[in-house]
Amino acid sequence: MNTTTRKLIFFDIDGTIITEGNRHEDRFIPPSLPETLKRLKENGHLCFVNSGRAYAEIEDTIRNLDFDGYICGCGTFILYHGKTLFSKSFPYDFGYTLIKDLDEMNLEWLLEGVSDIYYSTKKYTTIIDGFRSEQLRLVPDAITLIEPGTTHDLNFDKFCVGLGKDHKFEEFQKKYQSDLTFIDRGQDFFEIMPKTCSKASGIRFLEEYFDIPHEDTIAIGDSVNDLPMLSYAAYSICMGNGAKELFDQVNYVTDSVENDGICHAMEYLHLI
Repeated sequence: MNTTTRKLIFFDIDGTIITEGNRHEDRFIPPSLPETLKRLKENGHLCFVNSGRAYAEIEDTIRNLDFDGYICGCGTFILYHGKTLFSKSFPYDFGYTLIKDLDEMNLEWLLEGVSDIYYSTKKYTTIIDGFRSEQLRLVPDAITLIEPGTTHDLNFDKFCVGLGKDHKFEEFQKKYQSDLTFIDRGQDFFEIMPKTCSKASGIRFLEEYFDIPHEDTIAIGDSVNDLPMLSYAAYSICMGNGAKELFDQVNYVTDSVENDGICHAMEYLHLI
């Protein structure tokens, strides 16, 4: 790798820049990260969060870090120093039909957008119930609870579904397979976004925007849902706490979040 050229560096959030855990108070950002970002930027590199989270789901703990910008919602929204470079939301009519089908096919949902996160007022029985509880603590102002039958004109970029009792997920997937990408996150939980958007499409957009060659892109992640980003970037890094099945698919495996994995990876590449 040519260490003298400007790099575009992309960071996942959970398990990469912040530790994972069932409770927010158990999670932390390593003290080395702010200084690492500062040194990377002083050396001319661009640092972006690249996350499956929609922008509304990114709490102040993350926003207060000195990133240049964000690729959010699996490539559906791109922000650079407060300026929106790209945004793709579902058209209102399409979104309304989606939600109607989700309800009719017994699929529990979470709708994610730039400014809003929507949950149903109905009782949740899947893993999504835990997400709602956590987000009500982290980003309460972004949460809107939707009564059945009032799902017109909701602005969202991507969504997640939990497979409840008597679900008809296969029927839903078959109906929308030409329009949507489905990511199986396990535990009967799926992340779903427009077919044209992904973490990789976000990188591609910024390569063109900044006129930075592909060989100067770096991606850092920890889980299987980071694979599109890790596979696309010219140089890929997996956190030491990451999914073991990724270790043979990346260029470098660094230390864990707790052991300053990002800092060590940037030192290894002589970028700081």
